[in-house]
Formats: sequence, structure tokens, C-alpha cells
Amino acid sequence: MITKEQFGFNAFWWEQLHSEDQIKECVDCIASLGFKYVEFKRLSFKQNNLEKEFKIAVDIARIAGLQVSNFVVLRSLTDNKEQDINDVIDTVRAASQAGVKVVNVVSGSPAEAVKAPPEDWWMPARQNQGPAWDNLTKALEKISKELDKGDSCLALEPLVGALVHDFYSIQEMYSRFDHPRLGITMDPSHLLLYRNDIPYAIKRLGEKIKHVHMKDAVGRPGEFGLDFLFPTLGAGAVDWRAFLKALDKINYTGVLSGEYEQFKYMAQVRGNEPEYAAKTMYKEMTALYNLAYR
Repeated sequence: MITKEQFGFNAFWWEQLHSEDQIKECVDCIASLGFKYVEFKRLSFKQNNLEKEFKIAVDIARIAGLQVSNFVVLRSLTDNKEQDINDVIDTVRAASQAGVKVVNVVSGSPAEAVKAPPEDWWMPARQNQGPAWDNLTKALEKISKELDKGDSCLALEPLVGALVHDFYSIQEMYSRFDHPRLGITMDPSHLLLYRNDIPYAIKRLGEKIKHVHMKDAVGRPGEFGLDFLFPTLGAGAVDWRAFLKALDKINYTGVLSGEYEQFKYMAQVRGNEPEYAAKTMYKEMTALYNLAYR
């Protein structure tokens, strides 16, 4: 059964982890609230020596009583850019050497629709997704060679508006490229926007789920803030009891990492105060957990 010992927090609100003191301040706050894991994004670090910086972050977190669940690197894998692919490879290498077994990535954007010429004004824009899928496949093939050298895995997160964005595009990805260490970050908010059957998706994906994000959603795919939002946990449309019970059924033993994405509220009301985001997320996750298992 899922327990609160699996609770973690995505620390992206701490935008600069450039010194040991800054890292300590971050992990001490997260640990003091009751979390057992912390999720770091690559962009928070100076990135002068990624392997050294990751190792220091893991050591400081351990002293605070936290384990690092994963590192996040957000690069597009659909544009055939060598630098983006190399950044992911470097992150996998640094994470593996630091003893962290999960690296969180996204696929990247699909190709833009091609508009019809003016004389064919009545014709809708046409999609040509083949090249984007080909580029993603090639990128994953290159990254997998680095995965084979260590014991870390890649957890690709379906993202609204991205090429891999829901359960069915996950299936397309695996039909093109499958690898024992290519897994999924299950974030129900994105699947909800596409009206996926989330418990069914969890059942089908099973052991391929390497990481879980706790984030709610309301709306439909489109423009953030107009068509959809990621509200406070429980205020959106995700059925959290069904979600947690589905994870129980596949015997998920990984981390549940809270993501607080109240961007406007944080900027205009809270001054992007990371401590507030972490404190609020722990309270919300605990309340949902108690509701699901009462």
C-alpha cells in the first residue's frame, strides 16, 4: 500500500542551488515538513561541474534525512539538436554517478501544423508528425547507450502540448522504441486534460511507471490560464482515491513527488516563496492520502 513515507517534493521553486548553504536551506525546509524525498531540476545548479554538484546535493540531502528521488532535465528531443540530447546524456551520467536512479525528461513539441495556401483557404492546417517521432526515436536510442553504462533509468513525462502527452502517445513511443530503462513519470494532470482513463493507464503501464508527480488539473488542452489550470490538489478533476488505489494494484513502491504549480498566485501574492509551496503541498498530499485511506 502507498504510504506517506513515499512523499517527496519537486524543489524547482528553489531556483538557485549554487552553494552548499543554498542546498542545505532547501533540503532542511523540505525535510522539516515531513517529506522523505526531494526532486531537483538541473537548471537550479550552476552546471559548471554537474557530476560534482549532483554528488554534493545528494550528500547534503542525506544528512538532512532526505533521499534524492530524481533529477529533472527539460530539453526537446524532437528537434534533432545534438546539444539537447547531449545535455540529457550528461544528466544521466551525473545522476548515475551520484547514485540517483531516475532522470525525468519530456519529449519536446510536435511539429507545427502546416497551413494551406491562400487559394485553399477552406482546407484545415495539416499535421506532419512523422519527423518529430523519428527524431524522438533517434534521441532515445542515443540516450539509451548511456543508460546501459549505469543503473539509472529515464522517466519520460507526458506533457500537455508535447509530442508524448497522454496514454496513447506513450503507446506510440513504445511501439517505436522500447528499452528496459525507458520508463514513465505518471503525472495524472496531463492525462486528465486529454480525458484518459487514468487508473486503466496505470494498470497497463505497470512497472514502466518509475516516478509519480502529484498534480491536479482542470480544463482541456490549449492555452495555460485560459483553457486549463493546475489548481491546488483536490480542487481539480483528478480522482485521487482511484489514482492511489490504482498505484496500489501495481504495487508501486516509488516516490510520490508533489508539484506546486500555482504560478500566478506564487508570483503576485507569495513572492515565489519556496517554503510556502512546500508547506502547502505537504498539507494537501496528507489530506488526500487520509481521504483515500480512511
